[in-house]
Amino acid sequence: MRRTRVVIQSRLNSSRLPGKAMLTVGGLPLIELVARRASRGGHEVVVATSVEDYDGLIAEHLESVGISVVRGSLDDVLGRFVVACEGLTDDDFVVRLTGDNPVADADLVDELIESTVASGHGYGRVDMEAVPEGLGAEVFTAGALREAAAKAVDAYDREHVTPWLIRTFGQHSFAPVDAPTDIHAFRATVDSLSDYVRVSRLFDRTQDAVSVPWRTVMEALRRDVESRGALVPRKDASLGGQSCLVLSARTFATGGADGQSRSQRAADLRSLLARAVELGVSHVDVASSDTGAAEALVGATEPALTRRLRTILHVDAEAGQFPYAVERAFAALGRRSVACLVVPSSGALADVWQVAREYAAAGTVHRIGLVVTTPGELAAAVELPDLGYLEVRGGGGAAWAREHDDALTRLAETGVVVSVALGDAAEATALDLKAVLRPPWATSLVIACDDQEQLVSVIAALT
Repeated sequence: MRRTRVVIQSRLNSSRLPGKAMLTVGGLPLIELVARRASRGGHEVVVATSVEDYDGLIAEHLESVGISVVRGSLDDVLGRFVVACEGLTDDDFVVRLTGDNPVADADLVDELIESTVASGHGYGRVDMEAVPEGLGAEVFTAGALREAAAKAVDAYDREHVTPWLIRTFGQHSFAPVDAPTDIHAFRATVDSLSDYVRVSRLFDRTQDAVSVPWRTVMEALRRDVESRGALVPRKDASLGGQSCLVLSARTFATGGADGQSRSQRAADLRSLLARAVELGVSHVDVASSDTGAAEALVGATEPALTRRLRTILHVDAEAGQFPYAVERAFAALGRRSVACLVVPSSGALADVWQVAREYAAAGTVHRIGLVVTTPGELAAAVELPDLGYLEVRGGGGAAWAREHDDALTRLAETGVVVSVALGDAAEATALDLKAVLRPPWATSLVIACDDQEQLVSVIAALT
């Protein structure tokens, strides 16, 4: 009979939440909880950590509670996995888990193996484009792992364990039945302090954190998220799809109650952004001309939220100054990449557009886009190469755009994301937001919200 060994990688020097492996979740250190949940069905479990001094804490604790542990290079995780799989035959299964995903358990492991074997593939993984973070798992054979270790020389391949396997053997993507499909709202990994608070509360509510099935945990998370308010709908089905609400940052530096201190405003912004992400908002809209808003965004956003709340960056500058304006905006945002770079529609558009295309070719921006306020600007936008985003502005919810449904629909059918800018929450909620989003070309509404109450009211009007 083929054996299954679950190998869990773990380390203490996580950049976003250092020491998380030993934080308590469900009455146990996180890494111990992950290991015990994976071994619940009788599978062999080995934790693979590094030989660095600080990771001695992980090894000493696991050894004291009878959980197998191996240690190896900090950066050569693939080499650690080979050591962890000593004694297995080449046909035996190896399942890779990470020590920050306590929801994954023996049931999920068995489901992944069964689905992968039935598919005929030598490598299978939980499809992280279809299910939330926290349910990640991969399966392959010990023989394939050893081949990868013998042939993979790139540092990236050795640090991330499975890229060589995927390129060589292809992959079977598995979406577990009953997993939430909104991958943004139902996040269940431990990557930041807010993640830790959220996940630890889930397990603290259970009588036995080890035995509770992953579906039960995810259902509790679903109830928890939905109890906090309606989730933002999503029309954009592309990878990293944009939510139907884009949060405008134009009031971030100046909004808030009169007389509010800077620290109070920053705390309110942190709460607003965390709530926005929790309710499914995927993007924030920032203008480079408002450096105060960019700086407020950076100051209020914890690193893990920065990765989940992507940026649409508007840069308004003449062609000769455009690259410098982009670089200054990146500096204000504290990052070298954005989801979308939006250029001015006036002036030497062709020259500015070419610079934007160069940023896109370099991978610095995912999409390049334009703001249009008139039918003439829309006609010019249609001719632009590599157009990926269009923001429609104008009075009355951009009423003129409805007279050009055909042109906008054709753009949307080519993959262009079209947003309608509506101003602040008071202006927006005076409109029928569902009607504004009804045309097939309308992907998102860009709306400024000063606080959580406004945010919730806008989302309620959308759903």
